[in-house]
Amino acid sequence: MYSKEQLNEMYKILAKNIDISDELFEDAVKEYQNLGRWLDKNTPAYTLSVYPQGSFALGTVVKPITEKDDYDLDLVCEFEEQYGLSARQLKVDVVKPLLVNYRRITGDIVEKRRCWHVNYEEVPNFHMDVVPSFNNWTCICITDHDEDNDTYSYIGSNPKGYVNWFFERCKKMTDSMYDAYVRNENLHLTEADIEKVKRYKIKTPLQRAVQLLKRHRDIMFDGKPSNLKPTSIIITTIAGRLYENEDNVFDAISSILSKAEEFIVDNKVGDQYYIENPSYPGENFADKWNEHPERATEFLRWIRQAKKDLTSADLLCKMRGDMAKHISEVFGVITGTTVFTEMAKADSSAIKNNSLKVDIKTGSLSSSGTISVPPNHHHGI
Repeated sequence: MYSKEQLNEMYKILAKNIDISDELFEDAVKEYQNLGRWLDKNTPAYTLSVYPQGSFALGTVVKPITEKDDYDLDLVCEFEEQYGLSARQLKVDVVKPLLVNYRRITGDIVEKRRCWHVNYEEVPNFHMDVVPSFNNWTCICITDHDEDNDTYSYIGSNPKGYVNWFFERCKKMTDSMYDAYVRNENLHLTEADIEKVKRYKIKTPLQRAVQLLKRHRDIMFDGKPSNLKPTSIIITTIAGRLYENEDNVFDAISSILSKAEEFIVDNKVGDQYYIENPSYPGENFADKWNEHPERATEFLRWIRQAKKDLTSADLLCKMRGDMAKHISEVFGVITGTTVFTEMAKADSSAIKNNSLKVDIKTGSLSSSGTISVPPNHHHGI
């Protein structure tokens, strides 16, 4: 039997297990900083910067399902101004040759609609998606390639604004958790350290919820056509919109999933799906759903399945063996095995310390139960 508090602890452990390690995160930071310095040095006619967007910037990175797969490192290459360059010139004539010459490329540099997809031999565990752009005062203009007509144009975007919006949605819990972290660690931080601690060391229930929802999505759609897989930007946006400062992961996920389907329906414009970019009004993240309604159907199917798998009342009635099997099915065998091994070790340590107890009403194990679990002495072994 499980209590809501135990489910929350389990979800916290799960989220940490699928998160990127500190070492790999620092490697990613060094890489995009190195790329930015190299590009700036080798483009004397231009001033530019390189910075992350997406999950690396938001603190919602999810480990690949298998060790054979790389992390996606989504980067923006932002030129200080347009410099009279057309979208084709900026993307194809300027940025591509620079990326080709930066490091040894593993395979071809692949053009995607709005970026270049690059694998470098010297950068293990990562591939980069680099979006060419230029600063346009209140936003940036990114290159957009219409593959059907082989034409290029600029479209507006605001990745920094999106990051700021997302962290504003986390702010109340971030500040609370940051204060507790500093007290517990007895840290004396300089101003320069504070932002790093807040954004990369402190993970709020919203960030953990997004990580778990994305991993559930990855497992559910593993092996299925990639165009049917719910996109991270829509998952993150809906989660950010619906998060109400819950102070634990389980409640955050429950709140988000319970309202997600209604949110999608209520935000339709006529019969068209419409999920607006909170940092760039007028941009519809769900525009492809209107062209391909099967994508909306799959997204809604995923929401219903996630509610059943992650927040159903039936979870409270599961025994440990059944829960272990369920978690392995929902989050992957490797993750499930790792997490329950870690939990078993924690229980064993708690028993030795006489801090694991049984709740006589529910039969669940926790530190706040009523009857201590005695150590199991295997005599004769």
